[in-house]
Amino acid sequence: MIDFGCDANVICRRLSSLLGSMDKALDELILSYVKCAESLFCRVASHLQLSLPISNRDWACLGIAQRGETEDGVKYFKHGYGVAMDDGSHYADLDLGDAGQTNGFDAWRLFDYAEQNKVDTPYKSVEEVEQAIKRAFQKDEIRFSGYILYYRIIRVV
Repeated sequence: MIDFGCDANVICRRLSSLLGSMDKALDELILSYVKCAESLFCRVASHLQLSLPISNRDWACLGIAQRGETEDGVKYFKHGYGVAMDDGSHYADLDLGDAGQTNGFDAWRLFDYAEQNKVDTPYKSVEEVEQAIKRAFQKDEIRFSGYILYYRIIRVV
């Protein structure tokens, strides 16, 4: 897991404990990816003076330059429903959800995130991540959006 600072890591561990019995490696990878992607996207959105949340369709139709850089050094590449972002220390490619969700993921995004950020993970290929996602989906630990993205199911106890 990437170190985002003391408070963020404590929050990730507490959230993880509420999430249930998902494969620990997949759980940690999802939490790390989402934290990084959301952090970078907030910086890009602030730079673009966007009101959040912004739906994937509104994002796709946004009349902005495809490439840009924020004042604090996040380089971004806008594509379709998403954006690839890199601040020199962290990289994430994010697709927005229908209602502007920023916590969606798929196997490619998780594996790409792990590779780009040198995250210690047992997954050696995107296919291995796909299999872990498939198992989590079959155990009703994640849900499919209907289009590319999956979302972690949080159970209230």
